[in-house]
Amino acid sequence: AWRLLTRSFIPSALQSSLLAYTPMLHARLYKETPSYREHHFQPTRNSVPSSESSSADTETVPYLDGHPIHDRPLIVQFCANDPADLLQAAHHVAPHCDAVDLNLGCPQGIARKGHYGSFLQESPNLIHSLISTLAQNLDVPVTAKMRVLDTKEDTLRYAKLLLDAGASWIAVHGRRREQKGHETGLADWNVIRYLRDKLPKGTVIFANGNILGHEDLQQCLEKTGADGVMSAEGNLCDPGIFAGEQERRDGEMRGEYWI
Repeated sequence: AWRLLTRSFIPSALQSSLLAYTPMLHARLYKETPSYREHHFQPTRNSVPSSESSSADTETVPYLDGHPIHDRPLIVQFCANDPADLLQAAHHVAPHCDAVDLNLGCPQGIARKGHYGSFLQESPNLIHSLISTLAQNLDVPVTAKMRVLDTKEDTLRYAKLLLDAGASWIAVHGRRREQKGHETGLADWNVIRYLRDKLPKGTVIFANGNILGHEDLQQCLEKTGADGVMSAEGNLCDPGIFAGEQERRDGEMRGEYWI
């Protein structure tokens, strides 16, 4: 519903420029647990089938998540630490989205305990295997979301690892893993700019961090040179963050209400 609310502020002709992500899904739980699939990503009324289900058990009419008219373009993001689990989960959602993302940015304690998100930074071989397994076996693009490391040089090497493994593009949060809670601080757009300047010219980069209002979008694009801007907390505070003033007024004129 939040994705639909956010999209509602954008004119229909421009909605294809608004690329949405699902909340982070746990790959192993998504693979194993029908109730988890139904609760977190339900593209058809009968949800996504388990690997044991036959195609006859599954309704194919679009229902909620990933609806081709109302909820696209859409990226489904997973956390994972096992390539087989990740691939099986991704196969379930790939027909209902435009790309599958590996979340390497989550800094929370549960990610440390479960060994996923940003706590895979010290496991480059595993990261490479996770991304390459998807890239070699899915018909949709594979992307990755990362945080900056302690130095810009280390961050560049990390970004190259993701791209070399098969990521079609990267989303870069300009904060380090330790920057959370009371230590959040500001995201460092300069590191994202460094990646823009040092990575191959055709590399697609989304910038994330410090996006609190609509006016921050253009400033971020100009300072980082990124191809797109991602907002999470800013969007949760203001679902119309991606809409300009005229678009907001047009939305009010349409008289759309959400409950």
